[in-house]
Amino acid sequence: MSDRRAKQRQRVFKSAKIAIKSGGVIDCTVRDISKDGASLQVASPLGIPEEFELVLDDKIQQRCRVKWRKETQIGVEFQSAFVGTTGAQEGSLSLRGSRSLPVLVVDDSRTMTQLISDLVRKVGFNDVDAENDGHSALERLRDKKYGLVLSDWEMQPMSGEEFLRAMRQDRAIGKIPIILITGTAGRGTAWLAGAAAYLPKPFSESDLNTAIERVLEPPSAP
Repeated sequence: MSDRRAKQRQRVFKSAKIAIKSGGVIDCTVRDISKDGASLQVASPLGIPEEFELVLDDKIQQRCRVKWRKETQIGVEFQSAFVGTTGAQEGSLSLRGSRSLPVLVVDDSRTMTQLISDLVRKVGFNDVDAENDGHSALERLRDKKYGLVLSDWEMQPMSGEEFLRAMRQDRAIGKIPIILITGTAGRGTAWLAGAAAYLPKPFSESDLNTAIERVLEPPSAP
């Protein structure tokens, strides 16, 4: 493998499925991936046709053609452009699909909601809404299915801690991951309150992207 190809490929080791035209499904593991193709780990290459659909997650299905086969691996090339991201948007394989999730930004400062919403869009999310108080945010969460919430900690009249507690007590929205944004509270406080992560002010686009990756694609258990 050339240095150029190695740099293009991203090692992921994520579970996926091979969907064949007859209707069968074969489990596999994506070892590495690029915009042009991937290397897949399989129990056996026997029975895998020359062309199939690689199901990466609920949002991404990729048509593939087999280029090579080994004992427990196959190499494939993509028959259409890979639906991925670049630059600050690059992350884990499943996180790429998660960029389509709706995001809600909550802050009692309209300036801050605008700034944070712009950063969220810069790291790859297109469906971004904003609310300027906790009560309105709770109503919005009940009306629309969100995949992630970013909320200020020092809000008025409902604080970030009260907002988070209200979310967790509502079964319909209680499992939505939330990142708390704070200028004063420490990490321990945010995690004890039930947040998935926290961001200290001020923070950069890179800081935001790292926090979102940690929340939407937590590290695998050893």
